[in-house]
Amino acid sequence: MTKRLYAVLAAVALASLALVPAVAASRNPNTDATRSGSVASGYAIVELTGAPVATYEGGRSGYKRTQPKAGEDLNLESSAAKSYSRFLQSQRNDFKRWLNNQYPGAKVVDELGVVANAVIVKLNGVRKGALKEGPHVSRVTNDALYAPTMNVSNDLINSPEVWARLGGPGNAGQGMKVAIIDTGIDLTNPFMSDAGYADNPELDACPQNAKPGGANTNNKVIVCRVYTSGKTTARGSELLAFDHGTHVAGTVAGKHGTTGNVAGTDVSIAGLSGVAPKALLGDYNVFPGFGAGYVAFGGSAFSHDIAEALEDALRDGMDVANMSLGGSVQGPHDFLAEATNTTVEGGMVVAVAAGNSGPGDMTVQSPGSALRALTVGASTNPHFVGIPVTLATGETYPAAVGEFNTYTPPVKGAEFVVAQPAQGCTAITNDVKGKIALIDRGTCTFTTKIRNAENAGAIGVLIVNNVAGDPTAIAGDGTTPAPIIPAAMVSKNDGARLKEKAGKTTMTVDGTKAREFITENADIAAGFSSRGPAPFTYLLKPDVTAPGVNVLSSVFDKEFAFFNGTSMATPHVAGSSALLLQRHPSWSPDQVKSALMNNAKRPVYDSITGTQPTGVLTRGGGRINVAKADSTPLTIVQPSVSFGYFNGRQSVGATRTLRVTNVSGSAQTCAVTVVTAEGDEAAKVAASPSAVALGPGESTNVTVTVTGGKSVPTGDYEGDIKFECPSQTLKAPWFVRVNRRG
Repeated sequence: MTKRLYAVLAAVALASLALVPAVAASRNPNTDATRSGSVASGYAIVELTGAPVATYEGGRSGYKRTQPKAGEDLNLESSAAKSYSRFLQSQRNDFKRWLNNQYPGAKVVDELGVVANAVIVKLNGVRKGALKEGPHVSRVTNDALYAPTMNVSNDLINSPEVWARLGGPGNAGQGMKVAIIDTGIDLTNPFMSDAGYADNPELDACPQNAKPGGANTNNKVIVCRVYTSGKTTARGSELLAFDHGTHVAGTVAGKHGTTGNVAGTDVSIAGLSGVAPKALLGDYNVFPGFGAGYVAFGGSAFSHDIAEALEDALRDGMDVANMSLGGSVQGPHDFLAEATNTTVEGGMVVAVAAGNSGPGDMTVQSPGSALRALTVGASTNPHFVGIPVTLATGETYPAAVGEFNTYTPPVKGAEFVVAQPAQGCTAITNDVKGKIALIDRGTCTFTTKIRNAENAGAIGVLIVNNVAGDPTAIAGDGTTPAPIIPAAMVSKNDGARLKEKAGKTTMTVDGTKAREFITENADIAAGFSSRGPAPFTYLLKPDVTAPGVNVLSSVFDKEFAFFNGTSMATPHVAGSSALLLQRHPSWSPDQVKSALMNNAKRPVYDSITGTQPTGVLTRGGGRINVAKADSTPLTIVQPSVSFGYFNGRQSVGATRTLRVTNVSGSAQTCAVTVVTAEGDEAAKVAASPSAVALGPGESTNVTVTVTGGKSVPTGDYEGDIKFECPSQTLKAPWFVRVNRRG
């Protein structure tokens, strides 16, 4: 492949530094066994009178027994079980209709019928006891919290299912090597412990005493290299200038079953795990604290240093590389993007952050712009750690905390008011003295907003998020004087409710009661996540999305913290790639990319409302599901179709070829169809042949063509090439851009 060197080397910055990493002074008690008796405030379980299917012994006219006899299994497919299930559903429907009529603000979030006959209600301010008056209600109880055995994001992407197929987490990632091209890895964090690992050859090319604790490598982190063009003299542990790399490494392969302390708290969390916990890691530090790029260019690394790290990783036998970094695209022949493509051709999967410059068009960064890169956008994780904001009227709203003072001691019975101006970026003009100020997120830093409120006499701040989903931890910008008053963030929706009640009641904010809040806000595209297409080349990017908001992983001082960014999404994909290569050692990097991209979960929702499905330039193939990727019947190379850019009076027309391979181990006959997004029919896309019939290991080509000539108007057009196989349907997204004014 042709490479082009530029006279001026681009400085490439950490992708998650586009947003200041949110190091939360917060906790995650759903992984803390000592907190298993706590209550999910704001939720209730409404149990109804009918016995659930598993325990119904009969006796109700017209409905036979469904409880299995001794020695028998529960048969949910029997006519008796189906009939009785419909009866229980009718009870729950009666209650839901009553609830909607009497308390429309309450929301049903789940219901059960087999192991319980119950409806789970998010109260949204409704008094729990009022639900006892509903039809068929037996009792109303609290929704209790229990400690899971791993992070929420692992369950979201279905990695535990693949662990089981590999014999359990003790073997998940075994034999795989993942290069962390980042800021370095702190081996003293318990996530990086090599206890129980076999002796492995170690390659230590780092200066002596480069890391805390003295050792540069161990039997888990088996490589240490550093890249320091124009380096100065190292002093102590200045190799590790920032804990970004340690956080990324933990998400990829943090030791399963680790217990850790959350930074800024006294909370101990058990059951933490990386995505591929048994994988080995290579530490390729391209952001050392004494490097010229880092010192002279604001914490950056040179593109050539990063390319060298890629080359070394290939030489060292790494299977996957994680690059949670990014910079501006340097033309259609971007050096680092082309180096990334070459690395993939050399046999290594390269997962790259899309960047944190969204939500604007064409904001994908280099080297995520590379054709062969596995480029990752960020979506939400359905949990966060926060503190309760309780109104005198009884409603409770959770608020995420961060680096600012966290309402400890609590602020009790305080008035609260909407600040003017709403974003608080200049002096507050209305009366907030002695009150808590509600300030909208946006335009300026959190420090600026909180400082302005403090100067106006406010006793606390609640930032109102400006994107859909959960609130996130808030970090300072480092300017002085740092504000002293406490501050936290509430969600966009909860902020709107609080604004309606401002001046009508009082609130208590208690920072001594931090805990995890499980939410329904999974799979919402992060507002900061960079969007496609790739600049200059108009390639369809990102390729996939993964959890990148409120991600808990390892940091300095043997602690754990919550960070946000596409940097946090990327290691989920790198770890998943390691699992897939362990399961399918003959797969190429492009086939790994196909498995993840063409079997991803949709929809991924928009960052404004959180309810509208996004298009391919935001979510790529969708949010990864590693278990579904593992069972894919086919791989498709390339896994997406980029028809490119047509401007002026260019006639729209192009052809692409997909290489389709049967990787299932059994014969596959799959229908091939084209799906076009509603309203995009002007660009006519066709695929040939209309079906593929392949024996195990066989491959064939599918030709995809776009036509429309000069009649296709300005716009973006997208859809999918669908492969409907007996066990699974794969979707290869396609995209074309037309600009008649260009």
